[in-house]
Amino acid sequence: MRVRGFGELEAVIMERVWDYGPDASMTVREIFEQLAAERQIAYTTVMSTMDNLHTKGWLARERDGRAYRYWATLSREQHTARLMRDALKGGGRS
Repeated sequence: MRVRGFGELEAVIMERVWDYGPDASMTVREIFEQLAAERQIAYTTVMSTMDNLHTKGWLARERDGRAYRYWATLSREQHTARLMRDALKGGGRS
């Protein structure tokens, strides 16, 4: 699955983050454990992808002990609305 504006793994991680709910935050470990139950993936891959999403402004984070807690900066609905606005602004231009 690919959500517009995200790479494949970024989209999967953002869907997981959004599934937690608007007021929830999660660690890399929590997301990694969910993904590792479904596919073969390295912890460092999840960590670097979440760091990239933070750098791009899609995730915010704060230190919690030795780890970071992450949360989405936009809800799934706000992201969809932004994509729709951007598409309409483009007016079908190539």
